[in-house]
Amino acid sequence: MTNAQPAGFWSYTHRDDQLDSGRIARLSERIANEFEIITGEPLEIFMDKRSIEWGDAWRMRLDSALTGTTFLIPVITPNFLKSQECRREVIRFSGHAASLGLDELLLPIHYVNVPQLTYGSDDHPSDEVVQLIARRQWVDWRELRLEDEASPVYRQAVHKLALKISEVLESAPPARPVEMVHQGLIADDEPPGFLELMAEAETALPVWVGIAQKFPEVISAIDHETSWAAEEMVKSDARGGGFAGRMRVTEQLSERLAGPVAQVETLGGQYWAALASIDPGIQGFIRRAGEEDLPPEDQQAVREFFRQIQALTLTSSATTTQLQGFSDSMEGVTQLSSHLKPRLRTIQAAVQKMIDGHTVIDEWSRLIGETDLGDDAPS
Repeated sequence: MTNAQPAGFWSYTHRDDQLDSGRIARLSERIANEFEIITGEPLEIFMDKRSIEWGDAWRMRLDSALTGTTFLIPVITPNFLKSQECRREVIRFSGHAASLGLDELLLPIHYVNVPQLTYGSDDHPSDEVVQLIARRQWVDWRELRLEDEASPVYRQAVHKLALKISEVLESAPPARPVEMVHQGLIADDEPPGFLELMAEAETALPVWVGIAQKFPEVISAIDHETSWAAEEMVKSDARGGGFAGRMRVTEQLSERLAGPVAQVETLGGQYWAALASIDPGIQGFIRRAGEEDLPPEDQQAVREFFRQIQALTLTSSATTTQLQGFSDSMEGVTQLSSHLKPRLRTIQAAVQKMIDGHTVIDEWSRLIGETDLGDDAPS
């Protein structure tokens, strides 16, 4: 397979396909067949994420800067949003596409209703993957999936989707690296030079680091309140308070958690927003650093910057693991009362933002490892 040949990655959960009697897999086949009928060109769609072929093609396409011939079709369902693997695929592909000005190559299919995607939901905290999808012109398949696959309305919908893919691939502009947001280090009418780009990359990272460093303090405050509640329940039981006494403690705990949980929600949003804003520029910078013939002094500066990112990757991994463990431990507490469940959902959403953010950082580390300048960076 060459980069000139159109190729797509079909991102879905196998469980959804099983529950829908294989219709999701068959839809990809129908789209590929219809594409070839329309264009006369074969369309390879990679489906089995467990195969070596998928992994090799995924890395090759991403590492070769996607061009305008590679697209991702995520099949959006509630299960999809719960799948860490599917979320990583959307985040990684979206970051690469954005870094090259090729956002239109992400083509979501809204397969089963996800309320946050259509009209928002007060019952669910914001979800960054939903936001990434909502910014695209997704295809609505929620009613179509109930149609007979041989029906005219279904075949017409497949035709329209294949036609849309062909039009997107035909009109996609040449890949163009997105530079870091320039802060006026050089004249406005001149493109930023490599050193200016590096200076701005170094400036962008501390903002994210500062946000990440605030998480442990807030988590400690939440842990303190849950410990207080555990002690109060022991005292209540000793007084013969029974279930009514325990209920009063959980209601008080919910009130006491309001402030810290709101802080976690704010930090989670800031954490993701900071990473999402600098991701395209950082990816473009890494790609450019790996491609340009830099003088020795610039190479050394880039190596040092790459070491910083690799170190941040390790820190992010440890922090994310810690927060995930904390979130899991909170599930037992929330089983005590419905008052606590909204608090847990907010905490879980913030932790998910950390997990998704680590996907971004981990991809930087992987890209660095593909360059000669990243060979001696810590792993």
